[in-house]
Amino acid sequence: MPEQTRTAAGHAELVEQIARQQEEILRLRDLLIAKDAELGTAKGRLAELAEHSAHFVAVIHRVRAQIPARLRQIVAGLRRRG
Repeated sequence: MPEQTRTAAGHAELVEQIARQQEEILRLRDLLIAKDAELGTAKGRLAELAEHSAHFVAVIHRVRAQIPARLRQIVAGLRRRG
């Protein structure tokens, strides 16, 4: 009889341990899903900022192309002095 009691107690303990582990797995899965959503949001924001940056770089290149080289040299010289 004592052997059966130990076996039943051991079985109940294992069932409880499995239940706790399953709960932990669900908690970690939910955490992973939340972090994945945060990562997706951050990647979207990064892509948006990169697009805006590329636009501004293109504008700067267009403006620089319209300013004569000699004028740029004069402005650069004035900046160094000032």
